Amino acid sequence: MKETGTPDTTVLETERLLLKELTPELYDYMFANWADADIMAYLGNPTDADFELEKQKYIKGLTSFYLSFKSFIMVEKATNRIIGRIGYHTWKAVYERAEIGYGLYYEDAKQKGYMKEAMKAVLVYGFENMKLNRVEAFASPLNTPSIKLIERYGFQYEGLLRQHYGRNGVREDSAVYGLLHSEYESLKHSW
Repeated sequence: MKETGTPDTTVLETERLLLKELTPELYDYMFANWADADIMAYLGNPTDADFELEKQKYIKGLTSFYLSFKSFIMVEKATNRIIGRIGYHTWKAVYERAEIGYGLYYEDAKQKGYMKEAMKAVLVYGFENMKLNRVEAFASPLNTPSIKLIERYGFQYEGLLRQHYGRNGVREDSAVYGLLHSEYESLKHSW
């Protein structure tokens, strides 16, 4: 049920998932009107530390004039449990491109094909509704499941960014992949 005054958002549906859109407007509404516990529950943050990180990102500003995002929380229909997130960040609408990011919160949700389901729906939404011309994906060269996922949907390897990001104090490389609208058009019927 939609709460009065809550910004309209999109819900994508797959066979086993509901993908509930998160927008800058929804974040503004939630942080202005909801208690922290309610926001944490809605976003499916598994720990208090995850929620605090989310809150700090919001406080510091999630968007700018040139940059926005459109992401989705992944709700498992059978259990109504939020199992992860997928969507576009570093979305530059004026250039018709965005970076896709994704992750599952729980080990027991992995290797069940959920991300394949979500990826297909979000790519279709990005190219058809957001009018993207290019979707970029960055993955650790050691993250075989992530690379298999993006290659499954036709992303092309474009190179390596050395020491592109840091995690736990360690600098890591990123393999760069891209999928163009023309490639999407020729591949979407085979997914």
